[in-house]
Amino acid sequence: MPVRHLGEPDVDHLARGTALLGSGGGGQTDAAARLLRRSLAGDRIPLLGHEELPGGHVVPVGIVGAVSAFTERLPSGGEWAPVLAAIEDRTRTRPAGLVSIEAGGVNGVVAFVAAAELGLPVIDADLQGRALPRLDQMSVAALGEPLTPLAIGDATGRLLVLDGLSPRATERIVRSALTEFGGWAAIVLRPLPVELLDRLAITGSLSRALDLGARHAAWTRDADPYEVAASLGARVLVTGRVVEVVRHRSGVGFGRGSVIVRADRDGVLVRLEMENEYLLALVDGRPAVSTPDILCVLDRATGLPVPCDTVRGGAEVVALHLPGPAFWWRPEVVDAVAPRAFGLDTDPIRPEAER
Repeated sequence: MPVRHLGEPDVDHLARGTALLGSGGGGQTDAAARLLRRSLAGDRIPLLGHEELPGGHVVPVGIVGAVSAFTERLPSGGEWAPVLAAIEDRTRTRPAGLVSIEAGGVNGVVAFVAAAELGLPVIDADLQGRALPRLDQMSVAALGEPLTPLAIGDATGRLLVLDGLSPRATERIVRSALTEFGGWAAIVLRPLPVELLDRLAITGSLSRALDLGARHAAWTRDADPYEVAASLGARVLVTGRVVEVVRHRSGVGFGRGSVIVRADRDGVLVRLEMENEYLLALVDGRPAVSTPDILCVLDRATGLPVPCDTVRGGAEVVALHLPGPAFWWRPEVVDAVAPRAFGLDTDPIRPEAER
């Protein structure tokens, strides 16, 4: 892959593409895009293929916590430097670049914000290839590798360093600590050897986001959703009206719910099960598509993704099925992100055309 640079003209495409990979979650990317434009200040950030690095290590970066809190309190500058310094001190490793912890949603954009602050290139890879809600659903964790040493912090100097913990314990402790950070924090995970990125990460994910965003920009009010879907490498599950949204709130964990869409053409009912993301599509009661593939609900007029937390009855939508990262279909990792990982009692469904 030749060296490419991300500049201000690319930000809209990045925001669109990472929103699609969010599968209804990961946070709305428009605020992160505004922040990135400000961080670039007319400059450009190298986006490198992992094969272009001679060796060394890269560090996964992003934010963790409530993306609504992130939108209300955007980074002021200086969030990632002390967090990275803590990991460098702990591991005695100076990274050659950054990878995003998550290509879907806000984190796909935030990696470039961190790169502008730290003066490091971004590597075309991430640890999820889409949006997923938990730290223990990172690719490295699914492969049995540790996430720690890990640090979270903010620009005020608050810092938490964790080491020697399992991914599940790390997820639990970080979530419980986030209230002390105002709902979200900058995060840096342990350094990863460049030569192992093909195995440990989802490579090419940020280029995919940029390409998806560029193609999605062709959506207009008069666009044929089937043609746009084909250009994205996706397929249309249903075009129709949302007739019901049911939400199940609990005192702990993430909210769950269902979205029912009635098809315009034949009245078929499509039910989408969601948590932080859209996870499972059932057509007239039969499972049709599931995580780790990506379900996107788009506004019919604008083509913009409709997040799980804002979808409402009466909306005219298009639901798309976008193939998920091949990484997550590996037999040794698929259970980490399959429907049962979210409490949905069905096997992962991979359409025959993807196999």
